[in-house]
Amino acid sequence: MLSADFLKRYDFDWEIMDVVIGGRSAVDSRNALRLPSISEAEQFLDCYGYNSENPIEKAELFGNFQEALSFIRRTFLKPDNPDGIRGEIPKKITEVTDIGQLLIIASSNNAELSRWACSVIKVMHTISHMDKDLRTHYFTDIQTQILDRVYKYVHSENEQVYLGRDIRDPDRVDLVLFDSKPKKKRDSVLLKLLHKPENVAEDIFDRVGIRFVTKNKYDGLRVIKFLKERYVIMPANIKPSRSRNTLVNVPEFQRELDRLLSEAATQKWSASDMDRRLIEFCESPAAIPESAKRDSENAYSSQYYRSIQFTARQLIKFRNTLYDDVRELKNLVKTSTVPEEVAKITERLDLRNIQKEIRFFYPFEVQVYDEVSHRDSIAGMSAHSAYKKAQIQAAMRRVMGELAERESTPHA
Repeated sequence: MLSADFLKRYDFDWEIMDVVIGGRSAVDSRNALRLPSISEAEQFLDCYGYNSENPIEKAELFGNFQEALSFIRRTFLKPDNPDGIRGEIPKKITEVTDIGQLLIIASSNNAELSRWACSVIKVMHTISHMDKDLRTHYFTDIQTQILDRVYKYVHSENEQVYLGRDIRDPDRVDLVLFDSKPKKKRDSVLLKLLHKPENVAEDIFDRVGIRFVTKNKYDGLRVIKFLKERYVIMPANIKPSRSRNTLVNVPEFQRELDRLLSEAATQKWSASDMDRRLIEFCESPAAIPESAKRDSENAYSSQYYRSIQFTARQLIKFRNTLYDDVRELKNLVKTSTVPEEVAKITERLDLRNIQKEIRFFYPFEVQVYDEVSHRDSIAGMSAHSAYKKAQIQAAMRRVMGELAERESTPHA
């Protein structure tokens, strides 16, 4: 008979091993926590980053708990979600007054309660990451700095919106529509994080977004050319893994352009002649990208979705007002009569330890459609509502685990 201590030495938690070194997300974990006592639950919280003795941090955790309960009810349960799970969050969980108790329930042998508790903890974990993204506090200024670089080239004249310095700009691109994405609602950010394997707020790239809709696919390529040549986007700051093109086959377009330029030299075509031929080519089957012929790389997008989409990054700069305030305070103390203790504290304030300017790169998403593709994205087979529904269902399966699987199993 092997002793408990002997067995414990070889007791590997294989699912957690898969999370740590196998690339699996903790949100996809099915096994309950192993926290048999309040002391171990408190140690878990302390190591996670929350001081269980700090009343402010305890209150923050409990606020996350309440938000997680509300989010699950709104998003994953009937009747708010007609395709959601039947039933209610167990009373024993909703009546929790300390997060340590929730961790103990998640570790218990009661499979039903443990599953519900784990689902709530997964949402709380995601909320914590979302709220700890420091850049969130600067969002309005971030959005302004990014969009101002674009807005100075977007104009309207005689009800025609265009991209250009003015109506006479030879590189002007007429637009059917231009808009910028409003700030994502909190539930939308949370939902997006819950269906992403990475599950961290830093990896949401479309909180700031701009969209161009052109009259044809050729003009979609001209938008990219314009943005690059006016330094609205910097190619060196593009995130390669986020670039998608299902609108125009660029290598085929390049070959056709070279061929037409050779022909234009002998035929003496005008720019309008050349543009007409390029527009015709971009609408032809030869210009369909290989990526558009395969299933979409985004599991939650329709295979009929056609666009150019990429993520750029811009260096954001803020003047640190704290630096100015401390400098002003130090100067004021030097020229005023203040208590000695105040003078000593002020003297210890070292401006070298305070950033004069806060700077960081922030991502923004650019989408380009032609008019037909944009119309399809709104009302056709790739409607956003279908995308959102698939996203919710995927997040529900990840967060709720066996509770969601049981719902989808046909009843006898």
